[in-house]
Amino acid sequence: MIFLYILLIILCVVCALAVLLGVLYLFIFVRPRAKTPPKSLLCEYAHRGLHGGGIPENSMAAFAKACDLGYGIELDVQLSRDGVVMVFHDYTLTRMTGTEKKLCDLTAAELKDLRLGGTEETIPTFAEVLSLVNGRVPLLVELKGEDLNTALCEKVAALLSDYRGAYCLESFNPLLIGKMKTYLPNAYRGLLYTNV
Repeated sequence: MIFLYILLIILCVVCALAVLLGVLYLFIFVRPRAKTPPKSLLCEYAHRGLHGGGIPENSMAAFAKACDLGYGIELDVQLSRDGVVMVFHDYTLTRMTGTEKKLCDLTAAELKDLRLGGTEETIPTFAEVLSLVNGRVPLLVELKGEDLNTALCEKVAALLSDYRGAYCLESFNPLLIGKMKTYLPNAYRGLLYTNV
């Protein structure tokens, strides 16, 4: 009987040590070394631009309004069929344009013919948005990616390489964030997650 108690105590100590080592591993060795973001990134952000009241999300009007009022801008980028970086949240065009297709199935020119939320606003390119914002407010750029393709990264990096404003890159896709480290090693990056 005493032998069983001793065995149980040893087993509890071993389990406690294993849990402690696991926690230490996660919080010390796996955790990336975070760098403190500059003050220029610390502000209030307009999610998908400052939209509402007839101004659709992720539109030039929403971004102009955010800039005018001094809000940082969160926006979403993905590639058109012909490889142009477009600013649009959903993978499908249905909710915002009524078109039953995916954004990646149309060219930039075809996407420019669509209207956002029944307004005259069109789907902007990332280059257009960068030109409009021109460093006036910081940007949170969410890289959209529902598969293993990282082609978006090189195109976004090329556009941001000459941009002088403050920005941070984020994505739910860890492959995209990892690839951006290759192209823009000094950029601030963040991995988004959800409970799915």
